[in-house]
Amino acid sequence: MAADKPDPKPDPEAIANAIKELSPDEALLFLDKLERVYKKGRVQALGYLVAMVVWAAGMFGALIYAGTHDGFTMWVYLVPFGLVGAVLYAFGRWANKIAPTRRP
Repeated sequence: MAADKPDPKPDPEAIANAIKELSPDEALLFLDKLERVYKKGRVQALGYLVAMVVWAAGMFGALIYAGTHDGFTMWVYLVPFGLVGAVLYAFGRWANKIAPTRRP
């Protein structure tokens, strides 16, 4: 028989009772971990928003550049994607400094 799968939506009362049963040190550790995960999510969301703005501004700039210059200007459309990659990488590093992911 297969092992019981955990409930995807646990009961909030059961979670509250489990937290109440923790020792003060364990409760502080749990709270610290919870706050770090919350902050990491906020930093990642901010990174996505900044990346979207950078992409839109970069594409607008690329259109202006391509429209005002003669010759081969298709390379300019790659620049916004490079900038988005750099922004996502930087915000990802920042998020991992806040709450590092531990691997087994």
